[in-house]
Amino acid sequence: MPQHRIHLRWNASEDNENYRWTLENGHEVCAVAPGSDDRDHDFIDPEEAFIGAIASCHLLSFVTEAARDGFVVDGYEDQPVGMLEKDRQGKLFVGKVLLTPKASFGGERQPSDSEVDAIHRRARGKCIISNSVTSEIILEPIF
Repeated sequence: MPQHRIHLRWNASEDNENYRWTLENGHEVCAVAPGSDDRDHDFIDPEEAFIGAIASCHLLSFVTEAARDGFVVDGYEDQPVGMLEKDRQGKLFVGKVLLTPKASFGGERQPSDSEVDAIHRRARGKCIISNSVTSEIILEPIF
């Protein structure tokens, strides 16, 4: 089975809140502690990355499932929201992630709202990241 790796690097003498992820392809992502007051617009925090990963996985699964049904996705937008909650032990976690995707389609064959909804449901079931977390994924497509 495939494996995915990153290199995580932090150095207290350089910066207390910022750190770096180096991806397998060598690209570097700058990260910052959640809620940091010293937040640079080029930095991402881990909770944002988590929400973005879930939303991105759904996008990719949706486009794949739409293509299997013979539809061409021309555009896709979402504004996912992650909601912090406390678990039974009182620990904070991302308890819910709300996805509100809106897809647009090209080509002569246009899906009905019920077909789009079915594609979203299948995509939700095939998203590796969503299937890997305990957060409730709430899917409310915009038609």
